[in-house]
Amino acid sequence: MLGAVTFRLSDLVDTPHLRLTVRAGARGLDRPVSWAQTSDLDEPWSWLAGGELLMKNGRTLPTSADGQTALVRGLAEEGICGVVIGLDAATPELTPAAVSLADDLSFPILLVPYSVGFAAIGRAVAGGAEGDHNRRIAVTERVYQVIRQSVNRRGSELALPQLSRDIACRLAVLDAATGEVALDSSDGVPEALRRALVDEIAARRGAIPGVLHVSVGDERALAVEVPDEEPTVLVAYEFRATPPDVVQLQHLASAMAVLLAQQNVRREHDRRVGAEVLAALCDGRLTGTDAVRGLTERGLKPQAAVLVAIAGGSQSAERHLHVSLGRRQVPHLLLRRGHVSYALVPAGAGPLAALRHRVGAQAVIGVSDVLAHPHRGPAAVREATWAMRTADSTPDRTARYGDVTMLSVLRDTEEAQVVVDRVLGTLIAYDAERAGDMVSTLDAYLRCDRSWVRTAAAMGVHRQTVVYRIQRVEEITGRRIGDTATIADFWLALRARDLLSPVERDPVG
Repeated sequence: MLGAVTFRLSDLVDTPHLRLTVRAGARGLDRPVSWAQTSDLDEPWSWLAGGELLMKNGRTLPTSADGQTALVRGLAEEGICGVVIGLDAATPELTPAAVSLADDLSFPILLVPYSVGFAAIGRAVAGGAEGDHNRRIAVTERVYQVIRQSVNRRGSELALPQLSRDIACRLAVLDAATGEVALDSSDGVPEALRRALVDEIAARRGAIPGVLHVSVGDERALAVEVPDEEPTVLVAYEFRATPPDVVQLQHLASAMAVLLAQQNVRREHDRRVGAEVLAALCDGRLTGTDAVRGLTERGLKPQAAVLVAIAGGSQSAERHLHVSLGRRQVPHLLLRRGHVSYALVPAGAGPLAALRHRVGAQAVIGVSDVLAHPHRGPAAVREATWAMRTADSTPDRTARYGDVTMLSVLRDTEEAQVVVDRVLGTLIAYDAERAGDMVSTLDAYLRCDRSWVRTAAAMGVHRQTVVYRIQRVEEITGRRIGDTATIADFWLALRARDLLSPVERDPVG
């Protein structure tokens, strides 16, 4: 376990060749120094874990009292042990407000002459903390030893508790968007910390700096990004000694990436098995009592599950959909056929919100009625697909089968086929005999609110071609397109035809 650091700021001040002078915060000179780091950023603590000595070029010091006090307060609150300001001709004077605040916070401000380089201070800190440096190396070796053991023995559930003991704090691997557990072997964090973490990341629009400092009351936590398919953070909190430094946190993040990769391999296997199950359900091959029991064991009770059809989202996003749903504890089965992805999920707003979050705002989503029983699988496919095809006309690009206008009129394929034959039969026959585009032109014309120009653009033909084809539609069907009843009949029949249209099939994947 990481021991206490013994090299202190007072040791630096007492080193003659460094020529350091104390300008403010002298009561804090007994603070231990874990490392010395240069930075001229406005918020340098976003790349420091705490315990470091910041070395700052004097000409980048804010000139205003507000700017200087904000810097001092930020460094003190995030656990930086002190700041060294390099003096040169462009260094502004420290304002009385900054000096007074540093004294109140016991936050040391040290000044160093222009002739003394920061490298000399850095070497002094490294040499003084050599014992701690050796301990850091030992801890880093321990990190990778634990990971090797987890890979070889498949004991990844033991890795995080072991590392928490070695680093002398609690560790958690969380989804960056929700703060929920991302690694199965990780515990969650206290609710107040979870909310503070999520709010901080959201305020930064998902951008995570080198080290994200989160405070909840008197408690501090450090978060670093973990490379993974989904935005992920490693959180260190409840420190029993000195917090881990930036290098240790980055090593830990790399280790967590290995554990997540192992977990994702297992989940990908589960996804493929689930795709086979969902394919059987959609094709009507999953019908008996064993099917009910199998779905229930996966957390999907048929009487409380719906089938969702999705199209138009990012393919990479859909590939990672199973990871996203798994992190949000949403039971699911996934299947992609052609350009449509299907998901069997519990009914309710939560699973739909998780799906929407992953596939993006531009995707169209159709939701079936409740599955009720596995033998309704093929019907649920038709319902979800039909609803999906109408979703692009809804404000949130989501449609539910039972709510879509006019869909409730036709509750099965037999009724849908009767409407198609009665209203569109002659047009379909005409297109079949002459390889025509009368049905597709009529559909585009109604979808474009009977605009000649928009229909022509959608079809990729001349406006006059659209005018001619719609006139032919009227002649072939004997119906006048300007009549409201005719428009209603055509629209219902076209949507019924959508319901009956087969979806492109790809191998299960």
